[in-house]
Amino acid sequence: MHTPCLRALCNLYSSPVQVLPIPARMISMRTGVIAFVFAELFVLYQLTAQTSYAPLHPLIAKELGFTLLQSGVVSASFLVSYGLFQIPGGLLLDRLGLRILFPLGILCSAVSIYFFSRSTTMLELILCRACLGCACSFSFAGLGVIAQRAFSPAGFALAIGLGESALGVGGAIGEFGVDIFGEHVGWRQTMLVTALIGVPLAIGCAWSIRSPLFAPIRTIKTNDTIPVTLTFMQRIISVIRIREVILAALIYGGTCGMVMGFGGFWNIPLQEAWGWTPRESVILNSVFFLATAIGAPIAGILSAQFGAKKLLIVGIVISILSYIFDLMFPPEWIVTNVADWPLWVDCINMFLIGLGLGTSILAFSIATRMVAPHMVGLTISIVNFSGIFFAAILQVVPGVIIQWFHDATLVALQVGHSVFVLGMLMALVATLCLPSHTQPARA
Repeated sequence: MHTPCLRALCNLYSSPVQVLPIPARMISMRTGVIAFVFAELFVLYQLTAQTSYAPLHPLIAKELGFTLLQSGVVSASFLVSYGLFQIPGGLLLDRLGLRILFPLGILCSAVSIYFFSRSTTMLELILCRACLGCACSFSFAGLGVIAQRAFSPAGFALAIGLGESALGVGGAIGEFGVDIFGEHVGWRQTMLVTALIGVPLAIGCAWSIRSPLFAPIRTIKTNDTIPVTLTFMQRIISVIRIREVILAALIYGGTCGMVMGFGGFWNIPLQEAWGWTPRESVILNSVFFLATAIGAPIAGILSAQFGAKKLLIVGIVISILSYIFDLMFPPEWIVTNVADWPLWVDCINMFLIGLGLGTSILAFSIATRMVAPHMVGLTISIVNFSGIFFAAILQVVPGVIIQWFHDATLVALQVGHSVFVLGMLMALVATLCLPSHTQPARA
């Protein structure tokens, strides 16, 4: 008898469309798995490039004379363009298919990173980060489309969880790996190497998604069996009128805003204000991203057994409580020197925050189960847009608040970081508004 974990892993490789002869089914399964692996590598590449700015920003700021607010604006420029192009990217993904957009997106990402490594002004850095965001705008939605077409409905949540784990692993590599590499060769050489990695990745991605399985679905049929092609605006309206999609977008907005806003930039300044060294702060942020990578597939496995709503409530509450502890403690009346507080205590706390936020991937299962197959790319993009939109806001707002204090003291950082609590509370309220039966379909 299978355990829930083994059953979920088995479900991942079941065909959601039709029963195929054994040889054809094996070919389809193998094609889907290979394409999914390369799509996950694209997401991994994106997050590595995206989060690499956090550990490199001290070197960049020193060379170009940036303030903390200016560094935050440069960091947020990626999220702004990435968020703005989510819905257009999802529409193009459903209309043109993966075979054109994925290799092109990776190549454009590599070019953007290369020009970032050659930039000498704040405007150039912002433009390069913005171009990177545009090029990566359909990476996660494309991964979701591959998962929806290649795997069963029950396996979709686990597949998205594995995709989200690439976000966490990429974030950890972008934080800790880039920090070590940048220390030895400098930020420009680090970005140049990152750009070069994109070339073989684009070639491999083009090879892996050449199957007709990933061609675009252009039409639907009405009740009278007449094919109908929807306009872009009709597609958007038909999706956002679904209540579960809106709630899923709010859930992912609050949780992804925390992952990308806090983990993508502001966690390191907060930990340094507590007294940790820059290297220790990077370690803490890497633990946060790794925990998110672990929590996402676990949430996907458990969702079929316990339901998405229950898991989201538990995960978000754990993250809120753990984050408040990290934000407020240890106060001066407990210890007088933060160095006396062991690093492993904060590592455990960072792990709990990231683990709880790993349940955020269930927002995609909640949203996509309500739409037709030809709307999956757009639906994932809308939910992802909400996450990136709030993440961009939450990368800028703390810097604005801190500016009011005229100094990046611990108290100023604590007040600025309080906005992340509000984001997670929004996600919790949206989760409570979900129907109690919300969960991914079983195989």
